Amino acid sequence: MHPPKWYCLRASNAPPSLMPPRILRLMPALTLLLAGWTALAPAGQFQRIGHTELPLQSHDKGMYGAAIDPVNGYAYFVGSYIFKLDITENLPVQVGPAVSSGQTIDCAIDSTAGYLYLQKGGVINRYAVGAGAAAVTSAGSLSPPGAALNGFSMVIDDSDPNPANHYGYLMSSGTPATVMKIALSSFSVVSSLTLNAGENSFGFGQIDTRHGYAYFTTWSTYLNPVIPRVIKIKLTPGTNPPIRIGIVNMDTIPQALWPDAIDTVHGYLYSGTDNGSTNPETVYKVQLGAGDAAPTLVGAVQLHAGEFQLTSAVVDPAGGYAYFADDNTYPGRIYQFLLNGPDPPVELGYLQLQGGASTPPPNGTSGSNITTDGSPLPYGEVYLRSAVYDPVRGYVYFGQDSRPNQVVKVQLARDVPSITSTAVQSGGTFQVKFSHTPYVTSTAWMSTDLTLPFANWTSLGATTEVTPGQYQFTDPQAGNDARRFYFISSP
Repeated sequence: MHPPKWYCLRASNAPPSLMPPRILRLMPALTLLLAGWTALAPAGQFQRIGHTELPLQSHDKGMYGAAIDPVNGYAYFVGSYIFKLDITENLPVQVGPAVSSGQTIDCAIDSTAGYLYLQKGGVINRYAVGAGAAAVTSAGSLSPPGAALNGFSMVIDDSDPNPANHYGYLMSSGTPATVMKIALSSFSVVSSLTLNAGENSFGFGQIDTRHGYAYFTTWSTYLNPVIPRVIKIKLTPGTNPPIRIGIVNMDTIPQALWPDAIDTVHGYLYSGTDNGSTNPETVYKVQLGAGDAAPTLVGAVQLHAGEFQLTSAVVDPAGGYAYFADDNTYPGRIYQFLLNGPDPPVELGYLQLQGGASTPPPNGTSGSNITTDGSPLPYGEVYLRSAVYDPVRGYVYFGQDSRPNQVVKVQLARDVPSITSTAVQSGGTFQVKFSHTPYVTSTAWMSTDLTLPFANWTSLGATTEVTPGQYQFTDPQAGNDARRFYFISSP
C-alpha cells in the first residue's frame, strides 16, 4: 500500500480577513504527531535528477529487470549481473560487488524474507540480498518439474507478516500456459494451475496482495506480436492451487507488448506496446475488477507520431500519473500520462533525458551504447529497459541497456493542494474548496487540538471532486468550537 500524503489546514471562527486558512505540506515537527505514517518527498516538478554509472563488467548485457525495497532504501537491477543500489543518497550508490547471474529479463523480491528471485529458462535462481550494506549472495536454485515448462515471470505474495507463509506465482510457458505456486520458505513447487486452451504467450506479471490477485499480460516483441491480453489469477492460502478468474483482450489485432504497471489503489493496469519504429505506440488501460470479477478493458490511447518502443513503466497512484520510458530514441524519453479516473489515460508530454557526445542513429534504429575506456557513453541516457518506483521518496529509477550500465533517477510530479476559496456559511458551517491532482482520493480530518495523537482526530469523510482537479469538503459542525484544525490525507 502506498503511504499517504498529509496536508494541514487551519481554520477559525474569526473572520477570514483576520485569519485566512492556509494549506501546508506536513512538516517534520508534525510527523511526530503521526507515528507510523510516512511523509513523502517534497512537492516538485517531473524532472531528471541525474544518473549513476556502474562499474564496467565483463560480458555485461543491459539491465532488463528491477525490484525495489523502498522501506530499507535499496533497489536491485538485473541483466547479466545483479546490482544492489542504495537509493537514500542524492544519486544511487552501488552496494557490494555486482553478482554474475546470467541474462534474465525479470525478477521479484521478497524484502521481508530478504531474497531476490530471477527466472531464466527452466530455473529459478534465489539470492540473499543481505541486510543493510551487505552484498548480494547466491542462495540456491529451483528447477520446477516439466521440461517444457520454462518459467518467465514470478510475482510474490508477501501479504502475510510471517515469511514462512510467502508464496511465489510463476507464469510458465506451454500450450496452454501453467501457473506454478511455489512455497518460498521451502523453495519448492506445491501446486499448479493449467490455463484454458489457447491461453499462452503470457509474460510479465503484476500483483495486488491487498485484494489477493495476480495479473499476467501477454509478452512479445515486434518480431512476434500476439493479441494483447490480461489474465487474472486468484491467490490462495497454503498449498491450494491458484484459481483462474478471467481474461480480457486489449485489442482485436496482434500487438507487441513489453511494459506494464499496476495501480492497486484505484484498480487499474496499464500496458504499453513495443511495435518497433513503424507505428506510434499504444497504452492500454484495464480495470482489474472487484473481487472475483474478470478484468475489463477501459480503453487505449495512441501516442504521437515518432513515439515508439515503450520498454518500461511505473504508476504513481498518489500523484495521479503513469510513466512509460522508451528504447531506441536518442536521447531516451519518459512519457507522462494522466491516470484520468475511469477513462483512458491522457498523454501529457515527455521528459527528454541527457544525450551523449556522439551522433546517434535515427530514432527507431538500434545502436551500441558502449565504452570501455572510461569515456562517457556515446549516446547518453538511452535504452530504458527497466524501472522501479520508490513511493516513500517520490522518485523512479530507470535501468539502461548500455555498457557500462547506468541508472537514471527522475523526480515524479508532486502536486500540492491549493485552496481556491473558503467560506463560513450560516449556522457556522465551514467549507473549503481546493485544487489538486485530478482523480486522487482524499479524506478530511478535524481536531480542536493540534497536539492530539492522530488516533484522536475525527474523520469528516472523503472530500468531493466537483470537477476534475477541483475538490471541496464541508464541516457543518465548525461553529461548535472557537478553533478547529484540519488535515487532508491522500490517497
